[in-house]
Amino acid sequence: MKLLTVLAYYILFIIISSAHAMMPLRKRPRDVVIDDFCRSSVNSLDAWHGPGENLPIEYDQDDDDDCSVRLSPSNPDHNYHTQFSYSCFDLSKHRKMFLHVKYSGSDAFTISLYQHNGACNPWRAPFPGTFDSVEASRYVTDDEGDIYVPLSHFYVDLKRASSIAFHGFYTSEETILHKVEIVKHLPDDVDVPRKLPTGTMVLNCKRPNSFAFGIDDGDPALAQVVMDILEDEDIKVTFFVVGRGLRDPDTNFTNLYLEMLERGHQVALHSDTHPKMEGLQTIDEIDDEITGGQHALKDLLGVRSRYFRPPYGTVGARMRQRLAAHIDDPYIVNWSVDVEDWLWANTDEPWRQLKAFRRDVERGGDLVVMHYLTWSTVRYFRDFIDIARRKGRRIMRIDQCMMDPDAPELSSLESLQDDGHESRMLRTQLHSQHEVDVEVEEW
Repeated sequence: MKLLTVLAYYILFIIISSAHAMMPLRKRPRDVVIDDFCRSSVNSLDAWHGPGENLPIEYDQDDDDDCSVRLSPSNPDHNYHTQFSYSCFDLSKHRKMFLHVKYSGSDAFTISLYQHNGACNPWRAPFPGTFDSVEASRYVTDDEGDIYVPLSHFYVDLKRASSIAFHGFYTSEETILHKVEIVKHLPDDVDVPRKLPTGTMVLNCKRPNSFAFGIDDGDPALAQVVMDILEDEDIKVTFFVVGRGLRDPDTNFTNLYLEMLERGHQVALHSDTHPKMEGLQTIDEIDDEITGGQHALKDLLGVRSRYFRPPYGTVGARMRQRLAAHIDDPYIVNWSVDVEDWLWANTDEPWRQLKAFRRDVERGGDLVVMHYLTWSTVRYFRDFIDIARRKGRRIMRIDQCMMDPDAPELSSLESLQDDGHESRMLRTQLHSQHEVDVEVEEW
């Protein structure tokens, strides 16, 4: 009997051991070298790396075969990206690990982790989907040029990682990157700082099938035309307002935006004097831009706003950190539809603004940047609206398209559209659209 019992236990042991052997092993995440800069065309993951906004760079390899890339920035829009993949890259298993950057030279820059869009498709808008940022100098650990950032300090979806970016330079001193990698462990003598809040970076709407115009300050002489168009088309939009313009009585912007508020539009923050804020040398200067704009909105219009559009779309960690220090849970609002009025409005090809708008909408963009600085832009505003409607989009304020619980409720028209009655509720086609379609086809 005892022999049978022993035999039974032995057989059971064999069965359990065999089953355990057949179970897939959980692989622990390993260190990942993203870029050693030894190849100019691709990084260590065979993905693209390179500069943006015409940042001057130079790749180098010394006698010891150590490689690097030299960045020579002159404005905060300069950037250098090193991608994980051409699609989405899953970093979720690495969330307890650290981004390690080996560098020399200046540490006056931002490091960002970019998140891909939901389609993991660079040809869809927005691309990227969003990103979060840290201030490089806060994470420097020694005099040897080491930066360690917990991946958990980047508030993005790590399953859709896209790239690491170096940008937001606020000095013209060179930065030399030697290595970018993800490592499991910190050196024994290294402590990392706490994560500072950086707000939420917004490039597209959250509400399904919604569409929002974010309109930056323009020419007061064209303001009435814009108001008439908005009234005729029965839509609500968001205006991003500069404090200095509100304070200037010659612009009449205060009365204009008081009327816009009365009509149900959203008015939001766009700095105080419209500089590239990440390029400012001191934190005090950044603070002044935020608080000056805040005071102008509150004192002259009686509103507070969590929504902020950075001048020129220039974003960096210092600006984001200071914004979050002054405003609880701010939205940093850029765009996924650019009418490119800054590029084409004052040329002999202003119709390219319409082409740019249509292109970005076709790619899936739904959050607009535009100005009313020239008639050559305002003349196409009705056509912009019609293109969005032809795609079945519901036009609303940005806080509404972000499904902000503090935003005004959608009108009955928009609520019906939310229930799936878009086709019944679309307005009559604009009389100029046929002419526009003919013109676009000729392009």
